[in-house]
Parts: sequence; C-alpha cells; structure tokens
Amino acid sequence: MTGLAVSPDESVNAPRSDSQSINRVADTYSSLNLEEKRTVLHFLVVTRKVSVKVLQQCGPRHQHMSLRVGGKLKTAAVLRSDFESHHCTNACLLLESEAIQAGIIGKRTLSPVEYQECALILNLHSSTKKRKTPSQPESPQKQARTSTECSSPGSVFPSILPQSEKDQIIHEFRESTNNKALKRYECSFCGKLELAADVKMRNIEELDISVLNRAVESLRESSHQPHIEAFKPSSLIDQSTYVLCHLCNLSVSYNKFQTIPLRSYANGLWIGNIPDELMGLTFLEEQCIARARATKCMYKIKLGPDGQLAARGNVCILPQDTSSFVNAMPPPLFKLQDEICVILVGSPDTEVTHNMLQKTPLLVSSR
Repeated sequence: MTGLAVSPDESVNAPRSDSQSINRVADTYSSLNLEEKRTVLHFLVVTRKVSVKVLQQCGPRHQHMSLRVGGKLKTAAVLRSDFESHHCTNACLLLESEAIQAGIIGKRTLSPVEYQECALILNLHSSTKKRKTPSQPESPQKQARTSTECSSPGSVFPSILPQSEKDQIIHEFRESTNNKALKRYECSFCGKLELAADVKMRNIEELDISVLNRAVESLRESSHQPHIEAFKPSSLIDQSTYVLCHLCNLSVSYNKFQTIPLRSYANGLWIGNIPDELMGLTFLEEQCIARARATKCMYKIKLGPDGQLAARGNVCILPQDTSSFVNAMPPPLFKLQDEICVILVGSPDTEVTHNMLQKTPLLVSSR
C-alpha cells in the first residue's frame, strides 16, 4: 500500500521571518486550480486507499478538515469519507509529488507569497500563538470569512512579485504583441484575415481550383455579373502563391478543391472588383443604384455629436427597383427653365432679399 509523499520540510511552527525556510517549503507545493486539486485528492485518498497516518498528515493542509470528533481521532473510514466529500478551496495545499502521482505534470510550484497566504488561513505556521487543535473548529462566521478572503483575490493586500515573475510577465506580453503574433494574411478565396501561423500557402501551378472556376462561370451567367472571380488576385503572394485560411483549406485534398467552401467568393458572396465607372461614389449615390437595401436597428452607445453608433438585432436584405428612382429624383436643371420660385414667409412685413432666393427656394410649375 503506497502512502502519500509528505515533505520533510512541512513544518507547522516555522517562523514567518525565516525566508529561506518558507521558500523551501513553498517549493514542495504545486499550483493547482480547484478542479485539479479535487482530482488529485480523489486519486490519492479514494483510489490509492492510503493509511490513516497519511490521512492525518493531509488533514491540516485542507481547509475545514477536522481530524477529531468528540475529542477522539477519527478512524480511517471516517477520514476517507470526509475527504471524499471535501471540496477544496484556494487555500488547500497539495504537494508537488502528490500531483505527479495523480498524473498532473508540468505545473509550477507555489511562490512564497502564495504559500504564506494559504498557510495564514490554514494556521500552518505562527510564531506567537499555538495552532488550534482539530477539536476546536472555527466558528461558521470565521470559516465563511476566511473562505471569502481566499477566494477573492482583491481582498488580499497586494504583495511585491519576485523579479522572476515580473520578467515572465514581460516576456509573455512581448510574445503576444510582437509582429509574428499579430501578422495576418488575407485568404485568396474568401477574404478572411487570419494569423500568419494558421494560413496555408499553395503554389498556383500546384493547386487545382477547377471546381471553383466552374461555379463562377455558372454565377456569371445566372446573375449577369461578368466580374465575379474565384479568388482575389491582389491577395496573392508574389503573384504566384495562394493564401488559404484554415476553413478553405479543409476543402482541399490532394492539391485540389474537392468542394466549394461555404464562405468562398465562388459561392456567390462577391461580385468582383468595382468597375472604374462606379469608383468614388457617395453613400447616397450607392444607395440609389443598389439592387437591394438593408434594414437594421442603430443606436448610439454614447450621447452627443461624437457618440459611437452600433447595430443591434437582425439585418433584413430587401430587393430594390432602381428604375423607380428616375421619377422620384429631382428633375435636371434644363427642365427648370420655365419654373418660378415661390418663397413662403411668416409675415407680410418680412422683406424678401436676394439671399432668401438662394437659400430656400420652392420650385413649382408656372403652368
């Protein structure tokens, strides 16, 4: 019967001022989340069936665990039952050797600051007072308070991190924000921007896109859009290499597109590059010639002239007959030669000036 590994330096009376002793003790414990602590405890206590002596050694390292009942030590069966129903908190301590026995490898050990916070809650060390015996359990109010203090990081007074942890934080930040981590490529077949590490490069001569070309030819005829393309030429690398996102690459097998990707241009999601005749149109001009219009609910996130707008809810795409705008738009200037200008004023005493005629004319037919 294999027992739990117990650290020889796990002293309950180590002075808090002895930093070397605290560092040595902290290094024997593993930093685990609550689920991992529960897994390790269940494996060692329930599955391995350790002895009552080892159970008694583990008890003080787990919050709200009592070794005695009615002034007498609990039996092995009672202790196993208690451990099986025990829910670990952030203060519970598990040795690194215990985590390794349960199959959790590669976790970092506790820092001295973390160990001191847990040991303070568990009363593992104190230089001025004696640790409470299990026969003197904490009051429910104090148990709830210590549990809250341990589970809420904001309630613990900030401590100074060791230089090694500061260097690790800076290193992780630089790794997450360097050019390699942020660089993205545009997919040649769907336009998706994806991290450089996730895209696939395919030579134009090696990748067969005949499936996409056939779909594009059919779309050109059915939609009368001769500019539809299977890929975007400007996204090619050195005009010789396709860029594929991970979704489009799933449709490629044996250097050939076997199916049409759901979001690809060849699936009717792109009408091609904008013709020169339509370049530089204003928003109103684009709305007047659009064959469909979109409806959506817009609201301001922040009040005021500089408030940012956001869309909410579903978007409906409705067909639009652009020929009806011919009669709805204002007539051209050459048709206004026989028109007169009528100005509506609020009082007969108001003087009609030249500026009024230029500012708010109301055009009506003279016939």
